[in-house]
Amino acid sequence: MNEEKKRIHISRRHFLKVAMLSGVMVTLGGIPFIHRNWKLAAAAPALAMPAPKKFPRKPMIAAENEKPGTANWRVTKPAAGQIQGYASATSVTGGDTLQLHISTQTQGQPYDLEVYRLGYYQGKGARQVFSKKGLTGQAQGWWSQQEGRHGLPEPDPETKLLDLGWKPSFELVIGEDWVTGLYVVRLTEANGYQSYIPFLVRDEQYEHDLMVQSSVTTWHAYSAWGGYGYYGHYGDETGEYLEYDDDPKNVAVKISYNRPYEQYSGSGDLYLEYPTVYWLESKGYDIGYVTNIDTHLGRVPWTPKGFVSLGHDEYYSRQMRTYVERLRDQGVHLAFFGANDVYWQIRFEDDSMQTDAGERREPKLQVCYKYRAIEEDPVEQRKLLTTEWRKINEPENQLLGQMYEGLVSQGYDWVVSNPNHWLYQGLRVQKGEAVKGLVGWEYDTVTNDIFTPANLDIIAASPLVNTKGKKAEAHTTIYRYWTNALVFDAGTIYWCFGLANPWEDARGNVSEIIQGVTANLLNRFVDVQQKES
Repeated sequence: MNEEKKRIHISRRHFLKVAMLSGVMVTLGGIPFIHRNWKLAAAAPALAMPAPKKFPRKPMIAAENEKPGTANWRVTKPAAGQIQGYASATSVTGGDTLQLHISTQTQGQPYDLEVYRLGYYQGKGARQVFSKKGLTGQAQGWWSQQEGRHGLPEPDPETKLLDLGWKPSFELVIGEDWVTGLYVVRLTEANGYQSYIPFLVRDEQYEHDLMVQSSVTTWHAYSAWGGYGYYGHYGDETGEYLEYDDDPKNVAVKISYNRPYEQYSGSGDLYLEYPTVYWLESKGYDIGYVTNIDTHLGRVPWTPKGFVSLGHDEYYSRQMRTYVERLRDQGVHLAFFGANDVYWQIRFEDDSMQTDAGERREPKLQVCYKYRAIEEDPVEQRKLLTTEWRKINEPENQLLGQMYEGLVSQGYDWVVSNPNHWLYQGLRVQKGEAVKGLVGWEYDTVTNDIFTPANLDIIAASPLVNTKGKKAEAHTTIYRYWTNALVFDAGTIYWCFGLANPWEDARGNVSEIIQGVTANLLNRFVDVQQKES
């Protein structure tokens, strides 16, 4: 597993370059950036963000976590093609029917299906909400890193898109009493091989203090299930993973949500989000969970006091970014508990599809041309080009306060730089005090350009040497927007490992300092009185 993590999160990413900004004109090789097809056009599709209105309140998380939990939700015998699946949606609500598209390696192979809600649950980490035993498997094709594609369509030769058409295997009716949260379906076939299908339950009836966002667009970006992803591909003959630099034309520019996740037994990048969820629920915060597909569609009807981005939140559509910026403009506080966030712009090709009831369907075809965007992305509006946000003069520090800079090949110490800041209230820390190994695998830094907020506070400055051999600093920052909204950026993807380590990850280093800073921040978000200095 350690080798897989290293491959996914270091070797795939060493090619990332930091674009340079010069004044307000973005330049590429000294030439002002103008896309070859750019012309004045209509504005981007309007975001259907509801006007702020009051909803009844019903905190659920504390009571939910008092229910009996179970530690028997983990995958103990990871499948490698024996059983795999994907869901018809990333996010559902009570009463919805979620179709599960499941394939077993052999026709008729029996399997069991169990559904768990993830949380704290007395430290056990999950609660079973549904199970169905003795289902009959359908052989609809399979893939593994070592053995490649079997019984699957070939990816598109140009875009490398693989869009599966598996038949629905099971219809899961979401209980009206299923509390908002992260859920996993665990599949177990007759020989004991297991895999996950993750999904999220959102709440459209009540408003909550915190809107906590799962970053599924990034999960898909890092998945090369079926052979191709944004970062490289698997050789058909050898099964060897070839990175972007090895073969830049042999990566996907379009990916489908109609396929399982490659990472961690089908759970995507849940391992970067679950530790934070585990900690938040152990503290009883009033939470409503969403995916960034929900923010893309603007279908969350209530307005929170604070918005929390989980894990690695790298890939944003125009609509997602607009949604979060509008929250900030309404005075909603923002927290990004990762790094390298809001870095690439994406779009969805099937963004106008509707349900029979006239509602917008979840889009399934995610597009990002990345380094090839200037030459190959056919979009005509420059502002929608699927490249780095900074290359269209909308760098991430406009929102976050700081910018992604690079990668590290090991965890570096996170170092306190401003111990008198209110985020350290009650923690009795000293300048230079460190949390071991918390900075990784990507980090952010303050650039002090024209987009950097003038009132930005740096609360941690952590020396490191990045994968290019450059000495640098990772920063943790906060600023107050003119609407009174606070915007916090952890500046390290490993922030979650300082809060909790329920999966006993080797990188985990639970820290009272990180827990205390996070609690001080979120208590301010939800109006727990605190003196600011």
